[in-house]
Amino acid sequence: MHRLFYTCLTLLLSQVIYAQSYEGSIDYQKTRQSVAMIQLPYQRQKVEDALTEYMAKQGAKSANVKGFTVLRSVRLGPTDTSVADLYFRTETKNRAEKDMTILTLLPIKKNQDLLSRPSGDNMFIPQARYFLDSMAPYVDAYMVNLQFKEQDALVKKARKKLDGLINDQADLDKKLRRLQSDLDENKQQQAKEAANLQSNITADDDAKNKNQKRIRKLLDEEGSLGKKLRRTQSDLDQNKTDQLQQQAEIDKQQQILEAIRAKQIR
Repeated sequence: MHRLFYTCLTLLLSQVIYAQSYEGSIDYQKTRQSVAMIQLPYQRQKVEDALTEYMAKQGAKSANVKGFTVLRSVRLGPTDTSVADLYFRTETKNRAEKDMTILTLLPIKKNQDLLSRPSGDNMFIPQARYFLDSMAPYVDAYMVNLQFKEQDALVKKARKKLDGLINDQADLDKKLRRLQSDLDENKQQQAKEAANLQSNITADDDAKNKNQKRIRKLLDEEGSLGKKLRRTQSDLDQNKTDQLQQQAEIDKQQQILEAIRAKQIR
């Protein structure tokens, strides 16, 4: 179990990978279009969220057009004097790699009709690849921050569960003391009734029967209190075991959180 945990922790620490873009092509309405592509080791929706945030910080607004996320009038590089319209598309690599997303960028001239773009036109592809390569570290940082938020929520949830167990222990301790007090009181009452029965040995049968009935009732109550006491003690022992296990879980989740925090600092 510990070996598996540390293996997962190592994978978590090494997950940030600055992927490299490459040139590819896609089919669009019976045309073959040259594109820039990059594979990112994250779920599709999270990549789309990262892309939206990245472009918003660049001052660009996105729109959905025929299966693409379109950003208009964008400079692909810091030295570019011209702007382009960028058509983005995301897709999961395959069923076996659901956490791998292919981000495709199809760049065209500003306000150009996509269908009028010549098949195989790769005019903006080098700049588009540079754009994707420049964006990849931002996506990685976005995912690390997202991981941190999700892991921090897990740590808080684990601590809240421990707090609940601690509160349960306090309630069980009170219940145990109350039951023990009731049991002690019951035994005192039994001793009192037994003394009364002994002192009233010459009393009439009706008085003796009432006295014996009270003793039987007290004996029944003693048995019931004993069962409750044992059950409560068992619950208390289990609670303490659960607290130890929950503290171990908190320590494990906190360690993962610190590993993610270390990635944020890089």
